Order: sequence, then structure tokens, then C-alpha cells
Amino acid sequence: MTLHPYARLALGVAILGAGVVAAPATAVAAPAPETTKLAAVTETDPDTGRNKKYLVGPDEVAPVVLGVTNVGDKSVEGVVVQVRVFDDLDLTRRYDNCWYSTWTNQDAAWCEFGDVVEADATLALTASIVKTAPNARADKLPAVVFRWASKEWADARGGVEALAQADALPGTAVERGTDGTLRLESRSLPLPQTPRAINFAYVGLTTPPSPTPTGSPTASPTAQPTGSPSAPAPTSPGADPSVPGGGDDGGEGGGLPVTGTGTATLAGVGAVLLLLGGGGYLVARRRRTRFVA
Repeated sequence: MTLHPYARLALGVAILGAGVVAAPATAVAAPAPETTKLAAVTETDPDTGRNKKYLVGPDEVAPVVLGVTNVGDKSVEGVVVQVRVFDDLDLTRRYDNCWYSTWTNQDAAWCEFGDVVEADATLALTASIVKTAPNARADKLPAVVFRWASKEWADARGGVEALAQADALPGTAVERGTDGTLRLESRSLPLPQTPRAINFAYVGLTTPPSPTPTGSPTASPTAQPTGSPSAPAPTSPGADPSVPGGGDDGGEGGGLPVTGTGTATLAGVGAVLLLLGGGGYLVARRRRTRFVA
């Protein structure tokens, strides 16, 4: 049977496609999902029932409690914790079972523990790895985010070093602590209403006390005036023309002579009296003359 060239091409494509489908594909095993049931726990405020806020000053370690409770029905062989802080919260980079990384405003740590966490048991870090920056501001202290997982889950993803590297800014290296080992201890901590592997702890700044005065005031008010009252400003003579002698001395003590309407009135009255006196004198003299005659 002779096939047309286009028919032979189509047949070849079909056979190639069938071969590709039949060939075994390379299997890429995905990391196994987390199967343990771990809950992140911390202290709560007895007044509000909410997660406690730890108050410290700048450049101080915040005693946040980061714990884990096994809410499953079987024990867990080894656990890991991821701790993340932001802005003016830092991590104390010291423990040799922790790997630390930085991404812009985030510091992160992955720490590994070989402890066995029994069902219903609660363990917590023996020390805090969270601190405030030397110039920390109250509005730059967001929550501490912490998350627990099983060591088995972490090993399936390359271990805590690889997990820390995934949290690091690309091109930057992770750092392992060298000063002692961070450990877990048994604690009694409240379980959230909805237990989850992730939880939050909070840090706040203490309010600095108001400065106390160093001594008494440098000067006290004077009980009495320290000098004689200042003399009132002099009033110009005749300031009020309707008041005779309106000067400061009332027309006395070498002041200006009294003049004005009052003076004219007195002068007129004197003239009238003078005329009356003269008229009386003439009448009396005339009568005296008639009597003698």
C-alpha cells in the first residue's frame, strides 16, 4: 500500500505521540505534608484573655514565651520552630541549634529540637530570642510570629538550614549561632480556642518615668513690693477746661493763676458791690448835709 507523503507524516506523528505517552515519566517526589497536630501557645493576659504583651525598654530582651502543645493522639519525635520579627524587633543570634536569616525589615530563625513531645504535653523555649532595637519606637513593634512543625516535616524539606535560606533575602547567607544550645522545658500554657501551628506574641515599650525636679524653685514670689509705687503721670494744666484749677496742685504751690469763667464772675460781683457801696455813701452824705442846714 502506497501512502501519500502527508499520510506518512501524520502516521509518524501519531506513533511518536504514542511512544511519549507510553514512556515512564520521571517521578519528582513532593515533600510529605505535615501530619502531626501541633499548636503554638503562649501566655495570655488574665484580664482580657488575649495573648500577653511583654513590656520592655529599648535594647532589652523581651521575655516572650514561645511554646508548643501536641494536640494529637501520638507522640512527636523532634520539633522545629520558626520565629519571625519585624522593624524594631530583633533576634538574639547566639544558639547553635538555630539558623538565622534577614529579609529587608524581617529577621527570622529556624531552631531544631530533638525532644519527644508526648500527646497533650506542652513544651516551651527556656530562653527568649527576641529583643528590641536600641532606638526602638512603640509604633515599630509588630507581633512576634512563631510556627511549629515536626522535625520529620523539616527534614523532608532539607532541614532547618535550608528552611532558613528560603527565608533569606536572595544573595545573602544564613548564619548559625555559636553560643550554647537553646532548649525546651515543660510548661503549663493555655490552649487557644482554635489551636493552630502558628501564633503571635506581642512586645511593647515601657513608658519612661517623668523627670523629678532636682530642687525647690530658684526664686519665690516677693511678699511685698520691693519699692515705692511709681508716681502717676502728670496731667497737663487745664486738661479739663470745665474744672477750675485743673492742674495737679489745684492752683496752689506756685501753679498757674486761676483764670477762666470763674474769675470773670467774681470780678462782676465785685464791681456791683462797689457801685452799691458808692451809691450808699452818697445818699448818706446828702442826708447829713440837709440835717445840718
